[in-house]
Amino acid sequence: MRATYNRRMVVKRAESRADGHLDVLASIPAEYRKAVLEQCERRVLRKGETIWLQGQPAEFVAFLAEGKAMSSYQSRNGKTGTTGFWCAGDILGAADFGSNTRQMTLRSLGECVIYTLSYPRFHELVRRFPEVGLAVIRALSVRLRWVAQLAVTLETQSAHERLCGVLLALVDRFSIPCDQGAMIDLKLTNEDLAAIAGVSRQFANGILSDLQRRGLLRTHKRALIVVDRDSLERLAYPS
Repeated sequence: MRATYNRRMVVKRAESRADGHLDVLASIPAEYRKAVLEQCERRVLRKGETIWLQGQPAEFVAFLAEGKAMSSYQSRNGKTGTTGFWCAGDILGAADFGSNTRQMTLRSLGECVIYTLSYPRFHELVRRFPEVGLAVIRALSVRLRWVAQLAVTLETQSAHERLCGVLLALVDRFSIPCDQGAMIDLKLTNEDLAAIAGVSRQFANGILSDLQRRGLLRTHKRALIVVDRDSLERLAYPS
C-alpha cells in the first residue's frame, strides 16, 4: 500500500539533540520527502506489538512516523537490557545495515505508525536521492555519539548518578508539561529504569523512593513526574 504524506509528521524542526535523536523525516528536503514515503508500506501497530525480534532476518528499514518504541538486547546469559527509546522521525533498523539478522528486539510503546522499505529498495532510493543517505548518516552519527556518551557515563558515574541521568534523558525526550512539573510520557516500570541505568531493580526502587521523599519526583498512574529538574540535574552531574 502506498504511503500518504502527513504534514503533522514533519512540523517539528529537525535538530541534533543530546538524547541521540535526529528527526530523519524532517531533515529530508520537502521535495524528496513525499517521494520517499510513496515508496514505503504503511503499518499501524498496537501498543506492545513486536516490530521485530532479535535474531530474526533483517529485511527492511522503517521510518517511525507516529508513536514511540523501545529496543532491547538479550545477552547469551539470558539477561535483557533496554538499549534505546525511539520517537517520531527516527529511522529504525539502520543498525542492521550489512547484517542478515536483527541485532535487537523492537516493540511499540503505544499505537505507532511506521513506513517500511526493503533494504534493496532503500539502497535504490539513496542512489536516487543522495539527500536521504546524508540524513541517515547524520542520524547514525547523532545516535553513535549518544551511545558513546552513555558508555562513558556507565563507566564513570555512580549508580545513583546514572539513574538520575536516565531520568533527565527521558524528560528531555518524552516529557509533557503538567501542573506539577514535567511528566515522562512513557509507562515504564522500575525494572525498565534499572535496566537502562545498569542497576538492580531493588537499588532503583530505593533511589526513586528517595527522590520522591526529597520532592524531586512524583508518580501519577504509573507515570513519573519530575518536579524539580534543576535539583535532579545537580544530583546526576555533581560539580
